[in-house]
Amino acid sequence: MWVWIKKNHRGIITVLITGVLCIWLYSCESQVKSMDGSNRLINRAELQLELDRFMGMAQVRMADLDKQDAFRALIIENSLLLVQGTPFNPLGLITAIAGIYGITHGTSKVVRTVKKSQAKRKANNG
Repeated sequence: MWVWIKKNHRGIITVLITGVLCIWLYSCESQVKSMDGSNRLINRAELQLELDRFMGMAQVRMADLDKQDAFRALIIENSLLLVQGTPFNPLGLITAIAGIYGITHGTSKVVRTVKKSQAKRKANNG
């Protein structure tokens, strides 16, 4: 038996390495870094889930931008109507007042949140 192993050792090593390589290639999935900023490795299915989540978030934000643009166009249209001397539109005035209130309320909320987070960071830093 030892004679046969010594005679065919290159073939045996080749078969073993090829077998291990085939098992490794079949069992190990390709992985890339996550898109969410963490350094964890994810496979193709997890990457597709992250991509779908990011695309959904982008679509929601695009819809929000469209809504803001439509609101801005409504305000500009009503402003132009008032400047041109057309009859007064109470619905346009109510919309403008509600828009101004919403913008100021949202801005104050954002400022308050930013100040709280800065205070937390200062407190955590010592």
